[in-house]
Amino acid sequence: MMRSSLLLTGGLGTRLNGYEKALLPLKDGTFIENTLQILDSVSDEVIVSFRDEEQFRFFEEYVRGREIVIDKLRNAGPLAGMLEGFKKASGAYVFVVACDMPYLNREVVELLFDISDGHDAVIPVNPSGQKEPLHAVYRKRAMFDAIEFSLSKGIRSVMSPVSGLDDVLFLGSEEISKIDKGLMTFTNINTPHDLDMLETDRSG
Repeated sequence: MMRSSLLLTGGLGTRLNGYEKALLPLKDGTFIENTLQILDSVSDEVIVSFRDEEQFRFFEEYVRGREIVIDKLRNAGPLAGMLEGFKKASGAYVFVVACDMPYLNREVVELLFDISDGHDAVIPVNPSGQKEPLHAVYRKRAMFDAIEFSLSKGIRSVMSPVSGLDDVLFLGSEEISKIDKGLMTFTNINTPHDLDMLETDRSG
């Protein structure tokens, strides 16, 4: 089964004063370099989604050799990037991830792919009970149709198309913790406080 991965970078980073979160420093590089390295290792193809041509040019040196898509819909949030990414994807299943997750875990992504066969989606549930639709594997055709339907109704919530799928497996955090004991894979950076906590983790 061919596996595709879609990295969403198009967010505006409004709670970080417009800073491109994918370029936040991590280890000896940046968020985007770390994430792409992992996605390359678990996928047959990696697609990177940008909100516009200007953002793509800003990141061009980081994404050479990979497929890229540009949002055609404005102000539609992650669904705009997912719509274009799913159009481009060659795989029957697509792992979708946001660019602000610094502790993406290769083995967790492989688990999501491994158990996705026969389902329309496999979506993790974090320890707080929240679903993680931007760290999930989707059957391309089913999710694409569901996204189109949601957007046609003017609904931009990522969970809206999920609710239209027939067979969704929600994977509890207790299963994921067998691989990632600290469940760090769900950490995302949205605010200066989140960034401060990341710096604390690094120094600690």
